[in-house]
Amino acid sequence: MGDTLWSTPAIRAIKKTMPNSCIDLLLQPQWKSLFNENKNIRGLYSYYPKWYRQLITLPSILKSNYDHVFIFHANKDISRLLPWIRCSNIWSSQEFSAMWPRKKIQIIPFSKSTHAIHRRLNMLKETHIIPDGTHMEIFINDNENKKSNEFLKFNQITKNNFIYLNVGGSLPQKQWPQKKIIALAKRIISNTSLFIILGGGPDDAHRINTINEEINHERVVLATDRSLIENCALIKNAKVLVTPDSGPMHIGFALKVPTIGLFWSEDLQGLQRNVLNGPDYCGPLDIDQSLCCVLSGNFLDINEKSEVEQLSIKQISVDDVRKKILNFL
Repeated sequence: MGDTLWSTPAIRAIKKTMPNSCIDLLLQPQWKSLFNENKNIRGLYSYYPKWYRQLITLPSILKSNYDHVFIFHANKDISRLLPWIRCSNIWSSQEFSAMWPRKKIQIIPFSKSTHAIHRRLNMLKETHIIPDGTHMEIFINDNENKKSNEFLKFNQITKNNFIYLNVGGSLPQKQWPQKKIIALAKRIISNTSLFIILGGGPDDAHRINTINEEINHERVVLATDRSLIENCALIKNAKVLVTPDSGPMHIGFALKVPTIGLFWSEDLQGLQRNVLNGPDYCGPLDIDQSLCCVLSGNFLDINEKSEVEQLSIKQISVDDVRKKILNFL
């Protein structure tokens, strides 16, 4: 999700520099709702890794002759589709193989590590596109806002009177421990009048329910069975968003919601995170400090692993997160 939202500053820059341009976006279908209301985009086409599903997209792509194709982020399987796109100017900062001779990709090298948003904007400079800031964008329509308001009203919650805790994470090491989430939620309930909404992705329902059972309080509400864009509309109304460095963190940044991003640094096996995937290159960029905060460290508890004292990186404690929340209140 972050890889798609990192593209929105570049898309905005293209449209501002070239107002009459037509921009089509090829992306995985689960992220399309993030762009449905983006007026800078003409067409949204679904991308599938499997070759036989890529054939579904071909008829739509073949309708247009493009002046430029920019590969902001893609896996190697995109190389099967690119030869069919009617365009001779294909730009990328990634290397791709197995291309037809008539389809040469112009690789834009980077001499030093660069934030993903800047990588996209720097690529556009090759075609004289002028950057228009680095802030990401998500557009939410009236119907989605209405559904969010109805959800809050049904649960007797007012806008800006709840903390959204994203308990999910795309990888196990990105998931802040359940008992820490429970402890944090109990402290919030005991010391504030705020509600808590527990949210996550489609695969997090069991985890959310388990956490809710342990907290067992009327001011805790579950945000399961909601679409991605409906969750965006809900997060938009939060007082604070607390989330691991997964998709919802970027939603918070894009919607300018005070967001606390939790970045894991070392997993249970002692594997340390690649710095290129850390907060300096995948975290907030040019965002006011009143709207964002990043905590980096182990997600472990002191008693969770006998060898924890051997780990070189400080853990992210419940108290660390609670203090950051208080700064936003």
